[in-house]
Amino acid sequence: MHLKEVDANLLVTLDALLVDASVTRAAERLGRSASAISHALAKLREIFADELFVRAGQRLVPTAKALELAPTVHVILAGMESLLRPSKPFDPSLSVREFAAASSEAGELILVEPLRQRLQSLAPSVHVNWTPLHREDTIDALRNARSHLVIDIEGAPIEVPDVRVAKLFDDTLTTVARPGHAFAAKKPKAAVFAAADHVAVNTLPTLELMDRALAGERLSCNVASHVSSALVGVLVVLNSDALLTLPASLAAILEKQFGLVRIAQPVGPIAFPFRLLWHSSYDRDECHQWVRGELAKIAQEIAGTA
Repeated sequence: MHLKEVDANLLVTLDALLVDASVTRAAERLGRSASAISHALAKLREIFADELFVRAGQRLVPTAKALELAPTVHVILAGMESLLRPSKPFDPSLSVREFAAASSEAGELILVEPLRQRLQSLAPSVHVNWTPLHREDTIDALRNARSHLVIDIEGAPIEVPDVRVAKLFDDTLTTVARPGHAFAAKKPKAAVFAAADHVAVNTLPTLELMDRALAGERLSCNVASHVSSALVGVLVVLNSDALLTLPASLAAILEKQFGLVRIAQPVGPIAFPFRLLWHSSYDRDECHQWVRGELAKIAQEIAGTA
């Protein structure tokens, strides 16, 4: 006989008979009629090809087969009860989880690192590990759980139904340069600004966003060098007249550390969203939900100080 042909209630009946050694008392325990229990016992005898219980006066005495089955039946029913029992309220301090958060270094510095600091006190066994963001691999990484969270600043439409998107906050572009730069004293015209040397950070789409804003005047930034990170970009501009365009939230951190100066941009404020992406399979994951909520709190703090 196959498992799919066995009614789980039969195991409940067998367990009650093992405990009570009486059809009548087993019926009372389960809130069923004695005839229903007798019918279930007949079915159990057929399944296991054994009498299971024999009469000894008013009592039922389990056979050797029934005694052999008893521990296994108890474990199965305990497991089923645990599975169906309402779960305890989620407690982040007791959770043990590992999440991979893919982002540019901007997302790592302004969101992932503050999140790590929060987790140390609120959920010491929940870890969020940064992983590089590869734009072309974002959807596949979420679907295959190589990334559990993605911090996105491109704002491109997500046209797949199984990936969720939530805006964290709006940011703007900021252009920085070395102290004493000629543009620091006077706002440059668009053509002059575009013709200056610009440093493109490979992990950030900031110059792409700037070029969109300059496109109305048929201009684009003159990229003098491509660098691997914003930190390398900072070192380049500190030793040259090049300009570095960054998300304002990231620029605010770096300009304090390195004494950079802001350059007035010849176009209006260029806004773009920081967004959080995740796969729908984690929608109801309580720990994942909680981590998303903590990221949202950090984003609110950033938006409040912008």
